[in-house]
Amino acid sequence: MAENDIYQELLDMINREDVVGLPNTPAMKRVLELQMTPDEVEIALKIGLTGGTLEEMAQKVGMEKEKFRQKVNIMADKGTMWIDPGNADNPNCRVLPSSAPGFIETGIWGNVRFPYDVELATNLHQAVIEWSRDDLCTLGFPFAPVWAHPWVLPEDARPEENLAEVLRERDYFSLSFCPCRLSHWIAEPGNHCQHMLETCLHTGDTARWCVEHKQGREITYDEALELLKKANADGLVHTIDINGFICNCCNDCCPMFIGLHQFNTKTLIPSAFIPRVDEEECVACGDCADWCPVGAITVDQTAQIDPENCIGCGVCVTHCSVGAMALERRAEQVEISDELKQQMDEHGKPKA
Repeated sequence: MAENDIYQELLDMINREDVVGLPNTPAMKRVLELQMTPDEVEIALKIGLTGGTLEEMAQKVGMEKEKFRQKVNIMADKGTMWIDPGNADNPNCRVLPSSAPGFIETGIWGNVRFPYDVELATNLHQAVIEWSRDDLCTLGFPFAPVWAHPWVLPEDARPEENLAEVLRERDYFSLSFCPCRLSHWIAEPGNHCQHMLETCLHTGDTARWCVEHKQGREITYDEALELLKKANADGLVHTIDINGFICNCCNDCCPMFIGLHQFNTKTLIPSAFIPRVDEEECVACGDCADWCPVGAITVDQTAQIDPENCIGCGVCVTHCSVGAMALERRAEQVEISDELKQQMDEHGKPKA
């Protein structure tokens, strides 16, 4: 089988087995070519996205167990193979899907580490846009919940609506570079996004896998909270919590915002909260409108919020210099249906 054919076969396998999939484009295919050698692709095609124990997969591939362990650990270090952390003898292993974690992220989560990473990042920047257009925007439902910034939540916010409280229940944390922004920095130097780079927050086994395979660095709970504060100050939006994977998104590189702004698709699920403007305190400076990541604020005599477009992130509240804005619960609660919850739970997981 020709090398070019096996990379297309790998892309086809991921798109068959993964709920979301990857864009079937030259840029995405080039990412796979750079991230995996032909013999690694042959292993991946035999293991698939479901995988199995190390012993089972070594037998399936036809390789001695310890040699196979070395091989899949190299693949995990490059961000193509999941190996369950914490089971040194016979862990489960499987090929990564598209995201959370997956090929759209892991190539440069750990920054530039391999000789091919600059070319990989350049192609990944294009692939992220194509992934948003061809995959995320065709799911047929908004899939990325927005977390309101924890430090501006109203008193009636429940613990499960407070990201800081949700994180308190987790037992391990790591921090990685945002692949969307870092790839933009590398692909378009001088014309890149200006937001902070090290913003991908992970918890639990995803965090352990990242640290074990140099995809991120371990941080504490308190450092995770400081990250949320810095991200909000930088205008970033806290989103999702899939497999312990939490994003801090900008509105120019993030595929969810690319879908929203470039392809007119609602990809974000607003938080349960919305800003209230104190008209007596508002000085109509326009700072809130400038900081709003979705253009949901207009300013005339006072700031006006468009409830249909507001995602309830709280960025405007923390950037109001006169304290004229505060979050309150939406009059119409944003409810996530059981069907949508199931679809969100399946996001990024291999198909049965």
